[in-house]
Amino acid sequence: MKKSLYLSLLFFCSILAYSFSGCASGSNKIKATAPNTEVVEAEGVGPIINNDINGAKKTSLHEAMKNALGLVIGIYVSQEALVSKAILIEDNITSQTEGYIEKYDVTKEWREGDFYKTRIRALVRKEDLSAKLKALDLEPKKLGNPLVAFSIEESIDGKPSETKYSESELKNKFVEAGFVVSEDLKGSDILINGKADSSFNTDQGLGGMVSYRASVSYKAIKTGSNDVITTFEETMGGVDVNKMAAAKASILNGARKVGQGFPNTVLKFLKERSTVRITVNNVDTINKLNDFVRSVRTLLEVRDSFVRNYSNNVASIDLDMKRGTASDIAKRLEQNQNFTVKISKVGAYDIEAELK
Repeated sequence: MKKSLYLSLLFFCSILAYSFSGCASGSNKIKATAPNTEVVEAEGVGPIINNDINGAKKTSLHEAMKNALGLVIGIYVSQEALVSKAILIEDNITSQTEGYIEKYDVTKEWREGDFYKTRIRALVRKEDLSAKLKALDLEPKKLGNPLVAFSIEESIDGKPSETKYSESELKNKFVEAGFVVSEDLKGSDILINGKADSSFNTDQGLGGMVSYRASVSYKAIKTGSNDVITTFEETMGGVDVNKMAAAKASILNGARKVGQGFPNTVLKFLKERSTVRITVNNVDTINKLNDFVRSVRTLLEVRDSFVRNYSNNVASIDLDMKRGTASDIAKRLEQNQNFTVKISKVGAYDIEAELK
């Protein structure tokens, strides 16, 4: 009787353990439930250190999840881009597997020597991964890491003010977006200039508070070419206990409203219309210029090139970029076998060179 009861309990516990294992078996349970999901199988390995099986097991499962994401990432990204984005993908995507894997089954796990291995079948949200990869493409450091400087005039009640409320707020927004902010206006790659004017509105019916209204207008310019990237205008109010505080609040509110989309608009422009300008000295004939332009057009990073200006043996050439940065172009020019090129300056979007 005792033996029969023991066997029944053993059987019951086995069934219970199987039921609660959830992810431990049933490789066919996981199926794509929507067009924006993908089912993949992947394997991970974890080293067994100091006989810590549980630690190795967790590591192998995490590695299996990272590898599952890697399989789906490969759908959207070329091998060349995978290599160039390796660190970004590691930091921003594969380290946060729970954000992209909806669910998974462990189809097999086993020890092999000093390692523990786990194989999973995972349901990955493709749409989320695709959106994240597009966001990575818009990181400033992948677009030449441009230096951004600010020159914004402020006035309160029609009088020039030494305050920098608007400028400080926008600087913070650009820093948060990954830009490098510079105090050097002449050495910057992008200049944000504009005005912020705050004027008294009313102090009636506000319970002792004061209301001001600010108009802000900003323009983003590529300093090398003076191309206008984008412009923003906004009008916002501010209420506080006195005039100065209310004026500050209104200016800050206007800058915050614009700052929500300003950095991303600049990034999108740089991504979609990335242009590098080369200023080449010692171009003594038009034939030499044509030969140089044809040579530049063959570079892998360049979609097309255009001569902006040519006079006094100096040529300005705009490169319409497919990929890469000004630094990449500078390296290519120095390796050019048709011309001997000396590079004297490289910025985020401009190069100064001389033909030898």
